[in-house]
Amino acid sequence: MRRLGVAEQGIELMAPRVPGQMARVSGLSPRMANILKQEALSLGGDAALPAAAYSLEGGEGGALVMGSPALLDELADKLALHGGELADLGERLRWCSRNHQRTPAGAALPTAIGEEPWKVMGILNITPDSFHDGGRHLDTGAALAQAARMAAEGAGIIDVGGESTRPGADAVGEREELARVLPVVEKIASELDVPVSIDTSKAKVAREALQAGAAMINDVTALAGDRKMAAVAADHGCPLCLMHMQGTPRDMQRHPRYRDVVGELIEFFHQRIEWAVARGIARGNIIIDPGIGFGKDLEHNLTLLNHLDSFLSLGRPLLVGVSRKSFIGMIAGKQAGDRLPGTIAANVCALERGARIFRVHDVAENRQALQVAAGIGLAAGDAAGGTDGKGV
Repeated sequence: MRRLGVAEQGIELMAPRVPGQMARVSGLSPRMANILKQEALSLGGDAALPAAAYSLEGGEGGALVMGSPALLDELADKLALHGGELADLGERLRWCSRNHQRTPAGAALPTAIGEEPWKVMGILNITPDSFHDGGRHLDTGAALAQAARMAAEGAGIIDVGGESTRPGADAVGEREELARVLPVVEKIASELDVPVSIDTSKAKVAREALQAGAAMINDVTALAGDRKMAAVAADHGCPLCLMHMQGTPRDMQRHPRYRDVVGELIEFFHQRIEWAVARGIARGNIIIDPGIGFGKDLEHNLTLLNHLDSFLSLGRPLLVGVSRKSFIGMIAGKQAGDRLPGTIAANVCALERGARIFRVHDVAENRQALQVAAGIGLAAGDAAGGTDGKGV
């Protein structure tokens, strides 16, 4: 409420009686904000508004709508009577609320990467300069051996990348990236029974990798890096991960800034999902990744991980990549080689908040931790009267 600019007196009145569900709304004119609040109040809910909204003279602002899922449904009906932008807002509120009520299992993973409720994605970098395993798998034989090891340890997906995206990394040419990844993709696809994801932002690399046997595209630019990538994903009908990154790998960690990192990323994904769907990509094939460490400082990363469940309002499966990243070192004072325990802790927290795919360097250790955390969550749900698959 303070970040929205709500008056302290209003916070004192509303904060003690906040209900179980809240929805943050942005881009409201003062008129829309006041209508929203009055309609919410008429149903027994409320909406916290910036103090400036009541004067009807301020610019666009936000609101925090408070009410049960049933109340938000009724609110959408009432806003529909106003027509125009208010009707659109009501439908967006209804859609987000219904998505958020689903458990993580409600946002099904694309069938091309399996039907399990969650998966571990093993990282296979065919690069000389990745921050943790650069140079280890440049030889195709070494890369295949590592892929086989990860598959045996329970990896549900192998993510093959030929261009480092660590902070400060230089770009790699298309020809070089193809030379690195294609032999590896072909070998894994022909010799191992595990889906391959191609980690690239180049359309030609993605297309040739899919033709070589890859089953998924992992694009750190969310289709903004190459205008032809959307057509590749649509033509192949494959799963596609859209990641958020502020800036580029070369400059992304130079003073990243957000007014509201969670709200801005949710709006970013809403726009990118709709953009992708408009270009023929099946909504059910889309996965989202908040891009931990990609143009985010320590506070941004921790805020995103703490509020991952907010992204469930988008109705798409959530991938997280925290493996051995620098934010763990900032907290624990450890170098990349000693950050496995911190990685496991972050992934377990992410599982509890709704993440579905966990991109890691260390498959066996993370998978076991996630299995136990999921088992505890399911047992807790059973004790509360049955989970119907919901427990975590």
